[in-house]
Amino acid sequence: MDSRDIKSNKKNTSKQAEPQGFFQSLFANLFGSNNPEAELKRRLKYIAKDFNKTKFHTYYRTSTFEATPNFAKLFYDIYKLISPAQLMFHANPNLNAFKHQIINYSLTDRQMELLAHFDEKKIQEMATKIDFDKLKIQIENDLNDFCGAFDDNRINKIENLYKAFVIFRDFCSYDYFMVLKKFNSSIQENLFNEVPQFAKINAEYIVDDLKDFCTVAYPITDDKIVWGDLFEFLKSKHSSEIVGLNNWKKIIARMRSIQSSMAFDLMIRHITRKPNYQVTLPSPVATITEPYLTKIREDTLKTLSNISMNMKHSKANSISEQIFGKKEIKALRYYLTSANEPFAKKNLPTYKYAEPLNYLKGFITEYVKTDLRQYFDVVVIRGQWAAQMSAPLSNAYQELLKMGDDIAKFDNALSEAGPTGVKIKTLLPKTAHDPGAENIIRRLLTTANEDARTFLVTATQNLVTIGRIMKQLIEDYMKQKPVIVGNWHELEKFTDKPMKEFSVNIYKKIYLFVQLMQQYLSN
Repeated sequence: MDSRDIKSNKKNTSKQAEPQGFFQSLFANLFGSNNPEAELKRRLKYIAKDFNKTKFHTYYRTSTFEATPNFAKLFYDIYKLISPAQLMFHANPNLNAFKHQIINYSLTDRQMELLAHFDEKKIQEMATKIDFDKLKIQIENDLNDFCGAFDDNRINKIENLYKAFVIFRDFCSYDYFMVLKKFNSSIQENLFNEVPQFAKINAEYIVDDLKDFCTVAYPITDDKIVWGDLFEFLKSKHSSEIVGLNNWKKIIARMRSIQSSMAFDLMIRHITRKPNYQVTLPSPVATITEPYLTKIREDTLKTLSNISMNMKHSKANSISEQIFGKKEIKALRYYLTSANEPFAKKNLPTYKYAEPLNYLKGFITEYVKTDLRQYFDVVVIRGQWAAQMSAPLSNAYQELLKMGDDIAKFDNALSEAGPTGVKIKTLLPKTAHDPGAENIIRRLLTTANEDARTFLVTATQNLVTIGRIMKQLIEDYMKQKPVIVGNWHELEKFTDKPMKEFSVNIYKKIYLFVQLMQQYLSN
């Protein structure tokens, strides 16, 4: 082959290679490259190109990955405008306090008047002046009137105001100072006498700050927010504008322009070399009206419940003192209120009827087995009864005697050596990691309370039966011609005290004890 043939072949080869390289480049541009790093560089190149087309291109140099003084100046200008609000929020970090202010700001005069009725001290004061049942009805009516005034318009007004407040607070609470300090380490916090000199820095130093800023800045551009309502609220609480509304609107306009151009999104993608990065927006602002009303109602009803419990407890103490005197009754050993602490710590049921069951066991021991037994032995055993009228009294008395022994067995079963107590002691440490153990203990405690209540109800019923019959017997004794017991005067020689006094004293004890039980069983 001569030299002309060689040149001809080279020329043909070159012509064939040109279109092939062209199409390879075209396919690479359209469908990407098989080289991930090359593809990343290509995408970053287009991101940089898009960013440089925005009017905010002076904030960041894509060629050197540097954040510029202009970027810092934007943050400084915002910081200067919102600084008074930032100081206010730093001084008052309790969001719940602002929630109450926002709701109270939206209440009618009548609602504000009713709100004062729900104060715990106010209710306690009223309870000393008004019958409790009447007070309870009055407070419940006030609650219904107060909550009923929250129609849809009022609720929407409150929720929109709170949403604006939270978005404003989050934006103002952003740490602008720490961002600016990266551009000028000598900058002073909340001092704005002159604009500091800012230096360009590696944008990696502020990229996380920029991500956080976008999450608080983008929400302020929501067109549905009525900022005027928020600023009126803030002015009503602080007698002056914290941030001027016009200045705030300028900030919103700047943020809206930045957001629509995606300048900050593009910056973050380029700095982090993550072309798919998306700004994470915060979750929707939670509602406050319904939780507020729920808490008002729960707190108020809890106050009423506590007052009722205290009144019952006070009355129970008074009745107990009339029955037993001032001495402490210690009739039970294991079913005790003092044993409830480990259960309460694990949110388990507690011994609900420990106090009244202790009283019942004590009453059976001190009165049923002594005075009432003596009365039974004299009147029922020795009395000449008409027909079988003594049967109900006898049955009720015998059940009470047996119940004393049953309560003792019930109590002993809860000891560490008792069948129920052993299970509770063994399973209690396992409840933290074993739902099955917790369920068993719940069942055991619930059963114990049910058994205790059964004792109380049955004993009270028997005492009511005994008390009713004794009242009839006392009246019968006073008659010239008794119709129930025919030999009253004969029976008097078997008692140390006069029969009437003896009978009345026992009847009074029974009457008082039934009242005592009602304090616990009426819940």
